[in-house]
Amino acid sequence: MDVEQLETLLAVVDAGSFDDASIDLGITASAVSQRIKALENRLGAILLVRSRPVAATEQGTKVLRYARQMSLLSAEFSNEIASKKPVQIAIGVNADSLSTWFGPVFSELAKFEDLSCEIVRTDENRGLELLRTGRVSAVVTNSEENIQGCISEKLGAMRYRAAAKATVAQRHVPTGSADELIRTPMVVFDREDPLQHLMLERAAGAKARPAGQIHHVPDSVQFVAAIEAGMGWGMVPEPQLQKAKGLQVLNEQWFIDVPLYFQRWAVDSPILRRIGGILVTAARQHDLHLLA
Repeated sequence: MDVEQLETLLAVVDAGSFDDASIDLGITASAVSQRIKALENRLGAILLVRSRPVAATEQGTKVLRYARQMSLLSAEFSNEIASKKPVQIAIGVNADSLSTWFGPVFSELAKFEDLSCEIVRTDENRGLELLRTGRVSAVVTNSEENIQGCISEKLGAMRYRAAAKATVAQRHVPTGSADELIRTPMVVFDREDPLQHLMLERAAGAKARPAGQIHHVPDSVQFVAAIEAGMGWGMVPEPQLQKAKGLQVLNEQWFIDVPLYFQRWAVDSPILRRIGGILVTAARQHDLHLLA
């Protein structure tokens, strides 16, 4: 496939429109359209839905992933033989990892002189979809599913504990019983967050459902802040729990270990290999491996 056409496909999807892609590429919108049509004709498939923003079709998603891999390898090769623009890599990372053990990773990434890194915040349950579609080159995920064309390495596990403000714990869960937990107000990250409901089922049975208020706070730091403020109980990562003010573990047996994996494209990329090593080291420094 024509490299120029593949780069144009990437530009259109990343920019969201043919017009914006033309600005990024420094060519006319008509030229962008011609390149995409030529690529579609060559492959015999429609690759883009001409919507706002532009979206890739099922066939387009497959080509996008290939295009991003080719772009990565091409950029790395160019940097080996000449000093050119930085290699661009996107990494999907879940919010809790970003707010707990990811700090040393940034210090290591800062040492790269040939890398432009985009961190894509994602729920750990959705990361693989970003990898499949080619939106990211690597991802931190809780899934051990092996994706074709990818390499997976276990980082360890993040332990979450049911916790609440001391006054909330004393008022609603004085004895640490499952029945009390069901009736206690609950804080959830977002509607895709399963941890609180899973904890209820483990503590009170498969049919257990919350009977109190439910609050949604879709930010890792503010999620803990809401629990500190007394809005309810929630599953708090141990690294955040250790730094939180006035939080109390409701029951020592109420915890969930969430495994974390680093998955990346199985391409011969020195940068991806190096980033994988950085993540493994950071996870070990934060003792995630002890729960593996």
